[in-house]
Amino acid sequence: MRHPSAAAALLASAVIGGLGLPAAAASASAGSPEARAAWVPSCYDDEQGEQYACGPWHLIMRDGRRLTVRDTFGVRIGAKGGKVRASGAFAISGDGRTIAYERVRDHRVVVRSAAGGPVRELPGALSPSSARTKGLTLILSHTGDRILVERAGTRRVLTLATGRITELPATGDPQGFSGDGDEVYATRDLSDSTKWLYAYGLDGSVIKKSAPQFVANAFATALSPDGHTVAAVSSGTLDRKRPPRLRTYDLETGRLSEAVDLPVTADSPPFAAGWTPDGKVVVHAYSSDYGKPSVVRVLTVDPGTGEAARTDTYKVAADDPFILFPGE
Repeated sequence: MRHPSAAAALLASAVIGGLGLPAAAASASAGSPEARAAWVPSCYDDEQGEQYACGPWHLIMRDGRRLTVRDTFGVRIGAKGGKVRASGAFAISGDGRTIAYERVRDHRVVVRSAAGGPVRELPGALSPSSARTKGLTLILSHTGDRILVERAGTRRVLTLATGRITELPATGDPQGFSGDGDEVYATRDLSDSTKWLYAYGLDGSVIKKSAPQFVANAFATALSPDGHTVAAVSSGTLDRKRPPRLRTYDLETGRLSEAVDLPVTADSPPFAAGWTPDGKVVVHAYSSDYGKPSVVRVLTVDPGTGEAARTDTYKVAADDPFILFPGE
């Protein structure tokens, strides 16, 4: 299910066109740095003794800049119209080049380049019908060519280049797209402590399988471009000095691979994982120490060869606890 190079080039141009960018803006965005992560400022409630999101979303760009996405909600709006202490709906594509969010002035879901520029409004059917946005969830595919919108008990995927909307089954909680964007990966926890994994193809196909213990207990899981292989990342153990590990699980055959040790220690647990279209797994590991800047380490793993390398490291301010990584 991977796109050959020629098809990938056509797909990239279709995505740029789908975002509604003029040619000049599209050219400028192509050379712009990607977003490493997004974050929401926090406030502290002395009476409740808790920290909560309280401002618009910001982007941490790969070149070190921090950009404010001013027309975003930092918090959600509840059923009675009041603010809910949860960060507002926001998404970053796996490659960091595209963002999606609910616009403040009219509650429309919009998509644009992470580096800035014009926005594309999603169809009204994919935007909240009122200011009540507590249940709104947005997820972008790796290249930003597709967006999943979950709200009011419905799950729809919009293909930006064509405008096609696909409705998905409601079983399971969506975790993200497969590496090539042709499937949506979902999980479901049952009362007997078992976990089911689902790969929903946009062509209507469904693959489901009960997860083995390693996958069920994993800190992060993600679906491969092949549509049936799940990468699962464990947290590691400090007392045994065992680092976090990655294994793959085939939903079709039930095969669980041997473990690959990740180049981080157990005090930097994996926080998010995602596949690239060419079959690599990108893992974000996050370590924090109260009152000090947190450190994010980005790892790239080739499950086929077992090679794993640290490809990026950056710090997050101590007062930025509400953070979102590309592909989440």
